[in-house]
Amino acid sequence: MDQSGGRTFVIQIIIRFPFSRERNLMVPQLKPAKQVILVVDDDDSVRDALTNMMESEGFEVRAFANGHDLLNDASLPAIGCLVVDYHMPAMNGLELISTLRGRGILIPAILITSDPTNQVRNRATAISVLVVEKPRLGNYLLDCVRTAIAKQAQSLS
Repeated sequence: MDQSGGRTFVIQIIIRFPFSRERNLMVPQLKPAKQVILVVDDDDSVRDALTNMMESEGFEVRAFANGHDLLNDASLPAIGCLVVDYHMPAMNGLELISTLRGRGILIPAILITSDPTNQVRNRATAISVLVVEKPRLGNYLLDCVRTAIAKQAQSLS
């Protein structure tokens, strides 16, 4: 076992050569990519609570205080889920998600907000973003993240 608790598996491959020569090769199998949750919220307490909740469920979490910090990160994951607050200074959550989509980053996104207007809901629906109201940030949000990641994994296979 490695330090992260993941397991490394070994696959034995037998290659048959002409004239019945056989060789056994031990090839390490790559671990599946860990699902990364990107949390973007300008409220430290909400960001910390979301990070702790997601990490307690086994997700790798990368948290950002605003959209610009996320956009400046050069290593965004191909597999995972984005959990973004709507109300943030300089760039709201939908603007951030639209910018990421424009850059070809298509990981599932969940917009968190309190009391979303119909306009916000319609804009979110138009870019395939689920809206979760802030009073429901516990198990419901976790279920939404799990569902989003499962659908993404299914679409990639």
